Order: sequence, then C-alpha cells, then structure tokens
Amino acid sequence: MIPARNEEAEIERAVRSHLAQRYPRIEVVVVDDRSTDGTAVILERLARTDQRLRLVAGREPPPGWLGKPHALAQGVAAASGSLLLFADADVRYHPDALREAVAVLESSEIDLVTLVAHFEMRGFWENVLLPYVTLSIYGSLGFLANLPRFRAFAIGTGTGMLVRRSAYEAVGGHAAIRNSGVDDVRLAMTVKRAGFRCLLLRAEDRVEVRMYRSLRSIWDGVAKSLAFAFSGWTGLPLAAATVLYLSLSIAPFAVLTAALLGAPVSPRDLALATVLAAALISLRAALAAILGDALWPALTHPLMAAVWAGIIGRSLYWKLVRKEIRWRGRRYDAAKAGF
Repeated sequence: MIPARNEEAEIERAVRSHLAQRYPRIEVVVVDDRSTDGTAVILERLARTDQRLRLVAGREPPPGWLGKPHALAQGVAAASGSLLLFADADVRYHPDALREAVAVLESSEIDLVTLVAHFEMRGFWENVLLPYVTLSIYGSLGFLANLPRFRAFAIGTGTGMLVRRSAYEAVGGHAAIRNSGVDDVRLAMTVKRAGFRCLLLRAEDRVEVRMYRSLRSIWDGVAKSLAFAFSGWTGLPLAAATVLYLSLSIAPFAVLTAALLGAPVSPRDLALATVLAAALISLRAALAAILGDALWPALTHPLMAAVWAGIIGRSLYWKLVRKEIRWRGRRYDAAKAGF
C-alpha cells in the first residue's frame, strides 16, 4: 500500500521497485490521494504495463480523519493479501527486500516488521540535518522496540511496515488511528500494545529513501507532524529526553565558542566541554561509519541540534498556538488530531 499525494518526482521509481520484487505473489496498491500534479498520469501509464499494479482513486478524508491514515485505509480495502506492506511514495526497494522481510516475519513468528532504510543525503543541509532521524532510532531507546516485555514502546516508519493482516484488523486498522499525526509510529505501538510481536529491522542495504531535498522541505515536512510525538502519556518523557539531548548537544560547543571569543571560562568547564564535544563527534562519526554515511556531518553536530530545536519549536507553535496542520494543500484542525 502506497499513499501518493503530489508525488510526481519519486512515484515512478518507487512503484517500479515494488513491481521488481522477487516475491511470487504480490499486488502493488497505490492510492492517488487527490493529487494535483502529474502523479495520476504516471500511475495510469505504469498500470497499463503491469496488471499487478492496482490504482485507487482516493476520496477526501471525512471529518475526524487525517489524509494519510485515510489513504492507507482505502488501500487496505482494495488489497487481497494476508500480509500488508505500508511504504511511502518516495521509498525504493531492492528486488529481494520483500522476500527477505517476509522470511524474517515467518521464521520468527513476528506480527509486524519495521524496516529502517538508508537515508540518501545530498547537499549540505540534508547531510547536516537528516542524521537526526537515525540518531533518534539508534542513539536512543530504539533497542526497546525489539523487547516483547516493553509493550508500550515500538517504532514504525514510512520506509516500510510489514504486518499480518490478522494483527492489523485485530487492532482496528487505520480506523483506530484515524486522527494520528504520526500514524506509522502509532500503528506499531498499537499493534505491540495489543500483545502482538514487533521487530525493528535494519534494512539500509535493501531499502532507500531520499526524504527531503532542501532546508525548506525539511523544515516544512518535519514540522507538520513532529509535535504530535509529544502527545499522550509517552509525550512528557519524550519531550524531557529531547530537551536534555539537544541541550547536551549544544552546550559544550557554546562553551568552547565562548572561550575562543575571550569569555572567562574556568579550566574545569573548558575541559568538560572539550570531552563532551569530542565524545559527541566521535559517536556521530562511528554511527555514520556503521551506516555507510558521510563522516564530515559529525563536525556539524551542534548546528544540527540547533536547527532541529527550531523545527520542534515551529511544530509546537503550529499545533498549540495556530492549532492547524498544513500539508500539500490540505489544512486540518490540530485540536482534533493527536499522537
């Protein structure tokens, strides 16, 4: 199931990658969510060449629904499989990705597998800012997602969520999360809290995505929904952890900069700031090396943290003050949306 709203730049490569899967029985269901660009034309052309591609003309979301959950619910209604893969319209899959993901799901008796992709980053701002996404997964409590006893914690992403239809329907499907601003995370947590088994799987050699292409696209794309991650009973500890992380990421470099500019800094504070700054850069570089990413963005760690603090602040402003969500020509009442 692929939700597509104004995705003409990436939709063809994404759909072709799914149709190229070395999996014997597959149907690719794409929901054209009322696109106003050339998305529909591209999809219709592709559908004429492969009968496995099924197009769904999306309807406007009814009251109480956000656009993406509604599009995915329409996709599920049109699908016939017992296994469902939810993937965004800009995600590209290696031909063996689905076959291997299904093998993991079946051999381990898992109900939902989340595939963590390789994030393609080009240009300065993509390399500086997007590592925050992987840091949020691998540098935090992401490992708890694979521990069955921690039912309150799971991770879902738009890069790929393979779920048994029986588990999906048992928790109410997307109708149960119809107003979620972070529907992928919410779906994974809903499935796990219901007692089903979830697995977070590294798949950077099988799944790839270029999420954003400029500072403006990152600023707008992330800010639209990030504030909803701080909702609910998990929101407060997440907010506290985020503030602590961003503070620790900025403070040591601020102290070092102040010292270089001649401000009076005690030798003890200078030494502590130096150690913390070196540790942050080293950990960033180590994670980048493991994931096959560029190493130089590790040196921009405080800049990354400062800009993300601004993105989070903007997202909170739109949610709490403006009480509005804007995305690709649609506006939603933020008061009626949630985690």
